[in-house]
Order: sequence, then C-alpha cells, then structure tokens
Amino acid sequence: MSVAEAAHRPARTGRTLALWLGFLIIIAAAIGLAWHGAGFLRPEVSASGLQFRTLKAGTGEPIGPNDAAMIEYIGTLDDGTVFDSSAKQGGPQPFTMGAVFPGFAEAMAKMQEGGHYKFTMPQRLAFGTGPVPPGFPPNSNLTFEVQVAKVARGGAAMMGYMRARQQ
Repeated sequence: MSVAEAAHRPARTGRTLALWLGFLIIIAAAIGLAWHGAGFLRPEVSASGLQFRTLKAGTGEPIGPNDAAMIEYIGTLDDGTVFDSSAKQGGPQPFTMGAVFPGFAEAMAKMQEGGHYKFTMPQRLAFGTGPVPPGFPPNSNLTFEVQVAKVARGGAAMMGYMRARQQ
C-alpha cells in the first residue's frame, strides 16, 4: 500500500476509542489508589476530639485498663515545641491508663505491643476545664508520638502497689 492510499483510507475509530478508554481507566485507577493511600495519612477522630493514627501496627490485644505498658514517647505542642519525652526521663517509661490524663488513656486503649502511633488531643482531654499549667500556651493541642515497647497484662495493680509503697 502506498502512502497516498493510506492517507485516503478511513480511520479506525474503534481503536482510537479503545485507546482513550484505556487511558481513562488507568487514570481513574491511579486516582482511586492515591485516594485510598491518602486514607492512611488521615487520622481517626473520636467523639472526644482525639485524632489517632497508627504508623505501624503492633501485635496482640490492645492495652487494657488493668495493663501496664513500657512506652517511648515525645510530646509536642502545635508549634513543634517538645514539652516532654521518655528520652528526658531516661528511656521507656511505664504507664497505666489510671495514671495518665483522659486523652492519653483513650489513645492507649487503641495501642498494641510493638506498635508505633501518633495522636493529637485538645488541651481539655489533658487538663480538663481547669487552668492550663505553666509552659502550655492556651488552646494548644498536645501531640504524642508513641512506641509501645512492652505490655504487661495485669501490670496496673502491681504499679499501683509500687506507687503506694513509695509514698
């Protein structure tokens, strides 16, 4: 077939349509995957206002109210100022739900041994409606990045006993 004949031959619109349809399907799939992937970046927000993200899932049952957990953490304010960390305290620290403020306890109930988490809470979940302690700007959220090193099932009672003995 000569070039002149090819130029006068009718175009195969079916192939062109299929090609464009294929491109549209690929683009829609890419947008869908990107939207689903972005879901991992969006925190789960509870009715209390706690914003919770799992950065790396742990294993086993979540921490319960009767459990104790060794936790590494960094606490920051909205402006990024670090107000507390386990490193300042000498390494992983033991926690129980009864010995932390309500927002931290709510977050602990979602954590598992070996997990890595990030959560943000309004000040009222930390300090209630009372005055804000010195060093905390009014209405600043508290953000914690937490790694659960170990969970001791039933360890809350032992920690309570140890605290009572120290006083």
